[in-house]
Order: sequence, then C-alpha cells, then structure tokens
Amino acid sequence: MGIGLLTFIRHPVPQLIFAAFVVLSWPLSGLAGRDTRRRLAAAALVVSAGAIIALTATPSFADPATFAANPPHFLTLLDRPGLLARQLVAPPSDLEQVANIALYVPLGISGALLWRRWLPATAFGFLLVLAIETVQYVIPGRAGSITDIRNNTLGALLGAVLTAVLQRRR
Repeated sequence: MGIGLLTFIRHPVPQLIFAAFVVLSWPLSGLAGRDTRRRLAAAALVVSAGAIIALTATPSFADPATFAANPPHFLTLLDRPGLLARQLVAPPSDLEQVANIALYVPLGISGALLWRRWLPATAFGFLLVLAIETVQYVIPGRAGSITDIRNNTLGALLGAVLTAVLQRRR
C-alpha cells in the first residue's frame, strides 16, 4: 500500500531537497533580470520545481516489500509501443493521477508568468517530468510511468494556458 503523503514529507531527505530549492530560489531568480514581477515568477518556478523534485525524485521510504507492487518502469516498455500508446491516451483513472495533474499546475502558472507565454512553460514542465520519470529508473521504490508524464505535462499546460488566458483578459 505504500506510505501516506504526510509520512513521506516528514522524512528529512525530501525536506532537505525542498529547503535547498527554497534557499536558492531568490538568487536563481536573478537570472530573470531586474523586473521584480519576473523575478518573483522565477522564484516561484524554482520553488515549484523543488517541491516536485522533493516529492518525486527521492527514494520511496515505504517498506521494501511494497516495491514489488510498482508497475514496470516505462523504459522497460519501450519495445511495446502499443501498450505505451494505450497508457498515454487513457483518461486519468484515479485520485493519484488527478493529483499528478494538480502537482504541475503551479509550475505552469509560474512558468507562464516568467516567460509570458504558455508554450515555454509547458515545455519546461514536460522536460522536467521526462527527466524525473527517467531518473526514477534508478531510485529505490520508484517506477516512472508514461501516465505520469502525460498527467504532469497536462498539469503544466493547464496552469500555463489558464495564466495566458487571464493575462490576455487584463
């Protein structure tokens, strides 16, 4: 069954990773220039990415016996494109998949505010999730999935497009 979110975020490894991103967010935001709004958006993007990395690119601290319940990593299914395609087009099927969409919405919002366009924000979300899901191949207790890539990218897209629409209405 795994562990709950609260138990997971109480572990020091995700906390340290997230804290490092929070501490680095303002200095890294300087890359966005002197415009205060863009710097705030950049800092929010770094904090969002830090939260995502802390939650998804750290080992699962569940009982190792539960690791066997993980589905196969998407890299092991590359020789089965039909299966990957079916997984890619299947609608979100449970609360965890909806949560995976919601996890990337803030990243899409902050990316759209930073780059002032929805496409770079969505592309950043896609590249981040692709990197994380690929790296999960070697992280204990993790199994990268094509549905996570789809859902997380969809979340970044929703946040970015919502932001773009609201900015146009202004």
